[in-house]
Amino acid sequence: MIAVKGLKISLGGREILHGIDFILPFGENLVILGKSGSGKTVLIKSLLGIHPPDEGSIIIDGVDIYGCSKDELNSLRKRFAMVFQHAALLDSFTVFQNVALPLYERGEKNEEYIRHRVQECLQLVGLEHTLELYPAELSGGMRKRIGIARALVYKPDYLIFDEPVSGLDPITADETLYYMTQIIKNNSATMITITHDISTIGQLGQKVLFINNGEQIYYDSYKSLMSSENTVIRQYFS
Repeated sequence: MIAVKGLKISLGGREILHGIDFILPFGENLVILGKSGSGKTVLIKSLLGIHPPDEGSIIIDGVDIYGCSKDELNSLRKRFAMVFQHAALLDSFTVFQNVALPLYERGEKNEEYIRHRVQECLQLVGLEHTLELYPAELSGGMRKRIGIARALVYKPDYLIFDEPVSGLDPITADETLYYMTQIIKNNSATMITITHDISTIGQLGQKVLFINNGEQIYYDSYKSLMSSENTVIRQYFS
């Protein structure tokens, strides 16, 4: 469970976030909405222990991440994985090497397990045949799905997506969404998704957090969001 209470963050003397307050139970999925520059990325970085708050707290599974030891924080960070907007694959690595990298970074030495786990995660995204290919040989949508496989490889508890379908054509975006919804169906991880694509919200999360100019203006279900009378939200969806 993630509990954010009274969060306020300033960077370079400028207030970025204030009044952020929500509880996300484990197993429920969250979509974060808001215009560019509203503070969505700063919130994610604060969840990862990167931006300490000026006020408030972030409690993850009972641990205050800004009040715990360095070892406890590092342990919590290992339970998170992130799928970046542009996949962030290493061009000089094969698909196998890219997906296996987090396992090697965590000290895994069992080569048989590594190969099995990589193949298992590639099967989850329909790309088990790409093991020996390089990123340059893949389409944008395939690279995105490889990024998902890499994020899943060490079985994280929390999986963060940054604009998962941004820049993809409609068919490729639908393919990416399909594999994301499979993760949801399999309860593989609690998903947190930053997106501007309002057509995908209902598929990706039970909860929606809407941030406007650094301020939380909505946190509730997707269903309730669609009937919100908030002027900013109505303009956003129009």
